Amino acid sequence: MGPTYRQLVIWGASTLVCLINPPLTESFARVNWLPAGGLMGYRGMPMPEGGEGGRNPFRGKRNKKHQVQAMGIAITAWVVMRGLAESIVAKVPTMATSRSAMWFQFAIVQATLGTLVSFIQTYKEGEEGADLMI
Repeated sequence: MGPTYRQLVIWGASTLVCLINPPLTESFARVNWLPAGGLMGYRGMPMPEGGEGGRNPFRGKRNKKHQVQAMGIAITAWVVMRGLAESIVAKVPTMATSRSAMWFQFAIVQATLGTLVSFIQTYKEGEEGADLMI
């Protein structure tokens, strides 16, 4: 069970939760770029010595170059896909007029972000000390 399977579970489960409980869709749709950027930024990073406890995203500085790049990719993809999802759903009359139109848009964006997180890795070996001045 590799990282791609884990991303499928994370993004698929959150999409299904919003299908089951539609009021969550609007709030999830506003912030789903944030976990995408975070997951993308930590993808490929080495585990701490001993491997116990995993990576702690709250330990140390979080303004590393690869993390800022990951957030930039995530928010750019989110903005582009939100626009595309709206136009795709608007072109299909049965989707556009259904009460679940927002969920269809959300599912398209989720699928894109999940795919990006599964395959894009901004961390490069040896960048542990590459801080940005922000």
